[in-house]
Amino acid sequence: MSQTFDTHERNASEALKVLDQKRLGHSGTPKIGLVVQGGGMRGVYSMGALAALEEMGFGQCFDHVAGSSAGALNGAYFITGQAGYGVETYIKYLSRRNFVNPLRFKKMVDIDYLVDHIGKKVRPLDIKKLTSATTMLHIALTDFSHGKTRYVTNRTPGIDLWEAFRASAAMPILYNKPVKVGDGLYVDGSIRAGVPIRRVVDYGCRYAVVVLTRSHSHRTNAKNAWIKSLGWLPTRHYSNALRQALFGEDVDYNTTKSDLSRGNPQISGCSTRVVVISPQSRPDPVSTITTDPKQLMRCALRARLDTWNAFGKSPPQIDNPFAVATSLAPRHCQ
Repeated sequence: MSQTFDTHERNASEALKVLDQKRLGHSGTPKIGLVVQGGGMRGVYSMGALAALEEMGFGQCFDHVAGSSAGALNGAYFITGQAGYGVETYIKYLSRRNFVNPLRFKKMVDIDYLVDHIGKKVRPLDIKKLTSATTMLHIALTDFSHGKTRYVTNRTPGIDLWEAFRASAAMPILYNKPVKVGDGLYVDGSIRAGVPIRRVVDYGCRYAVVVLTRSHSHRTNAKNAWIKSLGWLPTRHYSNALRQALFGEDVDYNTTKSDLSRGNPQISGCSTRVVVISPQSRPDPVSTITTDPKQLMRCALRARLDTWNAFGKSPPQIDNPFAVATSLAPRHCQ
């Protein structure tokens, strides 16, 4: 037990040192990545964690940020220094029936409302700052025809980033239509890249901070015949490959979750040192379609505490930490 704790503590201590060096503008530091899991309204947990990292002064200190679905958009708000602002968006704006309405069968989760009304107008993401940022954002998409993962970034030429966000969050059944990005059609990036840590590993990150929105024990399983039959009508226009990806077991996800759930979190076959921030309880604190503002706030506050604790620190006592985070000027790191 002691060795396991020491290993986890070492990873966090080393990652914290790298982040501090980057915050202070040191050159020649190892690359560090940030991985953000999606999950609809469960994204309030990851946004709370990102707001805590922003509060700690690390808002522009990651070399790469990778995310799918809500994780991709949350990562964008983090890169632009708007994570605290993003938490408030979940609690005050995305908790409304305009966004989540289980009785609106054709579009239970209205991603168009999220992108076109909230993201562009009411709570605008600073898209210009995102495209000029030194941090590279990797947005996971799932190809509508082949069920394979494709990534676009804030540096990919000829890509409308708003459409990339729309596609990455286009949840089957709950939103249920593909989105055109470039020359292809795509849906929810989390179908095959729920925790896209391999992306930051492939880009040479020596350290990775992973923010999960589901507990360590969560795994995906192949859906039984009854569930598949219920899902046939809303997914009848899907390709066989995409249906298999949606209803089958995600082996890569389960392997990654197993790797990360150990006392010494690591990714098989690579030396990247990992720090994990995740909900500690089961069931998860919120669901994909939770809309209770008080429950969402509790989840975000828990994520803030978990994030500070992951680095061996205690958060300062602040009445409204997310409001404070929105007022902080972004620190520019190399």
